[in-house]
Amino acid sequence: MKNVIKKPKKTQFEIQQIMIQRCKDKSLTQEFIEKYQMSTKGAIEQILNMGETVLGVYELYKDGNLNQYDLNYFCMSIGVEQKSSTFRKYKAIGENADKFRQCMDKMPSTFSVLYELATLEADLFEKIVINGEYGKDLTLKQVRQLANKSHIVPSKNRPINHLPAYVHPSQVAKVLKKINRFVIYISSTAKESELNSIVKIFDEFQKNGVLRYEMPEITEYLNDDENNEQLPLAA
Repeated sequence: MKNVIKKPKKTQFEIQQIMIQRCKDKSLTQEFIEKYQMSTKGAIEQILNMGETVLGVYELYKDGNLNQYDLNYFCMSIGVEQKSSTFRKYKAIGENADKFRQCMDKMPSTFSVLYELATLEADLFEKIVINGEYGKDLTLKQVRQLANKSHIVPSKNRPINHLPAYVHPSQVAKVLKKINRFVIYISSTAKESELNSIVKIFDEFQKNGVLRYEMPEITEYLNDDENNEQLPLAA
């Protein structure tokens, strides 16, 4: 039996060089590349401007310069619910707009990816964006993998028979003020009365403005891979 010697896999740079060598008209192609890249910068800038606008209105509302009716009118006009995840994402992007502009040439132009980058700690942002090798091609899945984040929600049709390890309240208390989103795993053996009790408790928190639900989804697997998400121009 002969030993098969595998050729070493070419790097992305080597592949690019081969493409350049085989171009029929590299200079003409380069013109289209530059035109596309300029359009991408425009798309990113548009998202950042929209984020800053949403954030600006919200801050005026929080400071008392605008009231709830002003905020409701703004949200109705742009087609975004104040309590929606889209509104929250725009605020986060707006808060990070200046940081994003400093490395515009390395930023992806997808709304969901920009939001995910906005949630990263400074050291992770530097590692993934500033020093990373993905650049504009960075996807939502890659950001989450590099940041060791998991957004997989098990399906209702796939019961969880082995729940995660017990977390002591003291562990939660240490990071309580930093939590802005969490996932609840429900055992397949939970009784309906037990689930109703949980919903009732959380509903009290919701009425008091302590927390807000995101609309539940029943799906096979919710990877939230929004790499093809279109720019929400009216949102």
